[in-house]
Amino acid sequence: MITVDVVSFGLADFSLVFWFVYFQYYWFPRLRVKKNFLLFCALMGLGFMVVDLLNPFTASSSLLGMLPIIVLLVIEVGMLAAQNNWQLLPAFIDVSILAYLLTEFVDMSVIAGTIRLTSVRFAASVWGTLTELTIDTVIFTMIAMGILLTRAPMENLIHAMLGRSSEYLFLIFMTVIGLVYILFEYSLQSLADSDQYLIFLAGISGTLVIGLTLSTYMLMQTHLQEEHTQLQTQQQAFREQYTTELNRQLGAVRKFSHDYQNMLLGLGGYLEDEDYEGFRQLYIDIRSGWQTSNAAELTVDDLTNIPNAGLRYGLYHNYLLAREQGVQLFVKVPEPLTATVATLKEMVKLVDKTLVPILPEISRVQPAIITLELTETPQMLRLSLTFPVPADAQVDGKHRVVAKQGMLDFSKLQRSLPQAATSKLTVKFHWGQLVVALPKG
Repeated sequence: MITVDVVSFGLADFSLVFWFVYFQYYWFPRLRVKKNFLLFCALMGLGFMVVDLLNPFTASSSLLGMLPIIVLLVIEVGMLAAQNNWQLLPAFIDVSILAYLLTEFVDMSVIAGTIRLTSVRFAASVWGTLTELTIDTVIFTMIAMGILLTRAPMENLIHAMLGRSSEYLFLIFMTVIGLVYILFEYSLQSLADSDQYLIFLAGISGTLVIGLTLSTYMLMQTHLQEEHTQLQTQQQAFREQYTTELNRQLGAVRKFSHDYQNMLLGLGGYLEDEDYEGFRQLYIDIRSGWQTSNAAELTVDDLTNIPNAGLRYGLYHNYLLAREQGVQLFVKVPEPLTATVATLKEMVKLVDKTLVPILPEISRVQPAIITLELTETPQMLRLSLTFPVPADAQVDGKHRVVAKQGMLDFSKLQRSLPQAATSKLTVKFHWGQLVVALPKG
């Protein structure tokens, strides 16, 4: 095993743990420290370095030699618990193992290359360590920039796998690979004064990284294809629903055009006979037979400010459901939404749980109108729902609007809200309003 002095050891600990933590949180914007994330990575690296230097068992191959790693993982799991994000733990462990293999592969390759180009003595010196870490930093920065476009698909994949059996199977697979690599590493480091194990470890870690990357890429592509197929099916269903509504309206217009001539002839006949009472009665009969047109005035193309197709078509589907029940739904999205995929998916669920249950009650109130507005701030994605209520309506607690005519119950919505989300239900004059705010990212 190649030995280095305390300064080189501490510098390597700090740099590698900094990048390890950075890649751990790379695909988890919700888990990141909102401000000064790089400072957080640096503090984690510094803390790891201090514990590793003070640990008397660092050089041993026992469990106590892994004390700094255990401390680091305990802190991170504690942060997950504090944020109530336990459901992300399996995916976080998967990404942590991949980040560990990546940092090991790059570092081992750079050290092995430095030894081949110079000597073991220079590679183990402080200047050699600084040179290696500088090259590491350049490579890690290039990797971070190169995989930037994978953030949204990976985040989408992670949230799509939550709670599924495939998530735990992948976790077991990644854990076994990580443990096998660690056993190889500890076994090969026992080779005295040899640098050959570095090349071997670099080869193993590189093979694992490439294999896991390709596997994750194939899994991501499969998921994207499934989502695309589901989206096409959903889009086709909405188009058919929209076409059915338009055809119904077209039939009503054709019928009206046929009856229009009969109406005019009848009214003209009464006028010609100067039978004004008959004219008046016929007019009343015609007027009472009119129905307010519920033609689909909103189209999917009007919702271009919503980048997430699931939310866009979900809103349109709810719009058509509202129209079928005689409720006019106005959808307002004044600015393009920039929230993460996970936040927009959460909003899809909230819209369904908020809007659909209240449609039957709203259809019995006049005017049967609901205004749904989506806005956002740099920190929050905000859903505002404004609806009519009877004159005697009052807010009962925080989740219900109660009146003699009926009740609007939002308790199921409240129970399904993420911990960091907030909601407010108010009633003023003849209108009620529900505001739900989801944290972005």
